[in-house]
Amino acid sequence: MIRIWAGHAVSPQQFAFSIGELRDEDPQSIVLTYNEGNEMLWGFAELPRTIKSITSIIDSSDGKPVFVPMSNEGDVYFLIDDIPVEKIAGAGVLSDDSVGYGALSRIADDHGKLYACGYGSQLYERRQEDDWRRLCDFDLPGVEDCAFFGMAIKPGSGPVALCGQKRVQYNDPTAAQQAEIDRARAQGDAEGAEALLERFRTIRVPPSTALYLRTDGWTEAVTDARGGLNDCIVMSAGQVAAVGDHGFIVRATGPSVTEDLSSIGLTEDLYTIRLWRGDVAILGAGGIHVFDKAFAYRRTIGLPPELNTPNKMDVVEGDIVLFDYSGVAILKDDQWKRIPIPDDMWNLAN
Repeated sequence: MIRIWAGHAVSPQQFAFSIGELRDEDPQSIVLTYNEGNEMLWGFAELPRTIKSITSIIDSSDGKPVFVPMSNEGDVYFLIDDIPVEKIAGAGVLSDDSVGYGALSRIADDHGKLYACGYGSQLYERRQEDDWRRLCDFDLPGVEDCAFFGMAIKPGSGPVALCGQKRVQYNDPTAAQQAEIDRARAQGDAEGAEALLERFRTIRVPPSTALYLRTDGWTEAVTDARGGLNDCIVMSAGQVAAVGDHGFIVRATGPSVTEDLSSIGLTEDLYTIRLWRGDVAILGAGGIHVFDKAFAYRRTIGLPPELNTPNKMDVVEGDIVLFDYSGVAILKDDQWKRIPIPDDMWNLAN
């Protein structure tokens, strides 16, 4: 199914998003750029990967934004001229240079410095052109094997928090159980051996919420939720707030000082958290939930008609740009404006 997998807005009049299908063989994405007021309203780039995140940097030569899409394999494209590409060494699953860490999920900008995170507790910093340095991985002391889905960026300081989900961990079979597996395999019953392995493996650590704060290194913030965290931000007072599955909202002022703010009755999955007009806006499956900065609930803004599969949102110039899996809309003065995507643009992904 062709869907919108990633989006990023630099203003309500200028944004980019990727469309395509998730597939291992012959991956492809079309990144569409929207430029209201320009002679060419729509532009596009055809990229031979699945684009899962987009950010932007400012071109030092002309002061204009440059969109930077990133694939799940760690290919980073710069949408200028002939579209230069940089590969984050070791990242990805299917890449020739992947080393088993897994896919990447998010790219973000801090005043021109780029950061990327993903599965296998991966966090990278771009030091200069084609020079990506790993800052975190699951071998780092104190960091679990996590899938990182979000980064909280403090301007000028880079990521100060990472959020996501810890991987399930299993106990190994006992010696007697392993002997039974080996006998089945020696008798040529490969399927039976695999079935025994699955039966004998028991969960040691179930999948659980991951929230890490940058201290001297990275330190886990204590939470008691089981779902994953999908996004996090730095609040104006310096705390970190994160949102995730099953309506989970958490605020942290330190690794041992966390507050569960999920008590208002939300049970839906929450995807994006942003500061918006002096309040906090959280995008969930059922709408945009608005809180004050003390996280007192104010109201819920319904989603636009026919856009009921929200993916992420950006807040730019006081407006909300919603990227749904099936379309794009802008919330201005509490009114939704749907952005019609021309059929010929959408059909490029076929």
